[in-house]
Amino acid sequence: MRPVVCFLLIAACSHAPQPQPQAGVAPVPVAPAMATPAAPPSKAEITKRSHAVLLAYDHGDVAAVETALAPQFVHFEGDTPLDRDGELAAMRKRKPGVEYVAERTWDDEHVLVHGDDALFIGKAAEVEGGNTSKGGFRHVGWYVLQWVRAGDTWKLALWTWQRGGEQSMRDSWNDIFRNGVGFTKEPNRLLVETMKGRKPGAALDIAMGQGRNALFLASQGWKVTGVDISDEAIRLAREEATKRHLTLDALNTNIDTYDFGTNRWDVVTMIYATSNKNWIEKIKPSLKPGGLFVLEFFFNDGTDDGGFKAGELAKLFEGFEILRDDVVDDAPDWALDRAKLVRFVARRR
Repeated sequence: MRPVVCFLLIAACSHAPQPQPQAGVAPVPVAPAMATPAAPPSKAEITKRSHAVLLAYDHGDVAAVETALAPQFVHFEGDTPLDRDGELAAMRKRKPGVEYVAERTWDDEHVLVHGDDALFIGKAAEVEGGNTSKGGFRHVGWYVLQWVRAGDTWKLALWTWQRGGEQSMRDSWNDIFRNGVGFTKEPNRLLVETMKGRKPGAALDIAMGQGRNALFLASQGWKVTGVDISDEAIRLAREEATKRHLTLDALNTNIDTYDFGTNRWDVVTMIYATSNKNWIEKIKPSLKPGGLFVLEFFFNDGTDDGGFKAGELAKLFEGFEILRDDVVDDAPDWALDRAKLVRFVARRR
């Protein structure tokens, strides 16, 4: 059960406390100064410069990092911000000979240039240094480095890092379910209407959340499996199932890698669970002949990338019997007081 809202990635201090330059490690040069102050930098130059300053930091090359930092520099990763002097002092305290990050692999990089400011945004998978015998801690996160023009060169003014990838998503949803606001606690009305008078069977609830729809199905005699990436949501669903003496198979898993199976389910729900087309492609063969797919989500009127456009789901379920394909203005279960919604039910022939 997923709202169409954009959540800030949760900033986390996964990077260990900073400590001292390495002895005996060759300096890692920061990218050379750009020659023409009047010309905007190329994206390749900003990317190169960003990689180089992080590499210098990893190797404890205080001189190279000091040269790169602007007087107003701030490094912030969700705990205590460090200014230029604080950053360099922390580097000097680091244990010699230990790389801060032993391995960094870039996955998704962007550069935005506006006048005398340039912004590098990059997603990287990292392995921390200093623990080769047991393996370094692994992280996935987003770097944001802001470069500002300083005469005929560029200096680093801001460095932030925030957790990315699966753990970031899990943390975000854990916060939502822990706070318990922003969504309806009652079962979805479309699901309740659709299930009236139907013989119970095997049901799969995609992005189950705290279990409102899965528990409704279980209360109607369905054998229900609910999957969600949030361990907090799974905990709440299991607690409520126990309290209500209901049987629920609640799985804490990444839905992207979950095996939906083939000819396995009599009903699959995808209610406020994003507009992920890859999930839909895996859901279709997982339904038994005669099995139902039930979806409610936000309507996409063309102004953004979220939700479903009119008729889009019917095309995705070509060959299925379409029982409902409505666009309505109503109160959604998630995130907003009022919105245009898509309500869709299809049966596998």
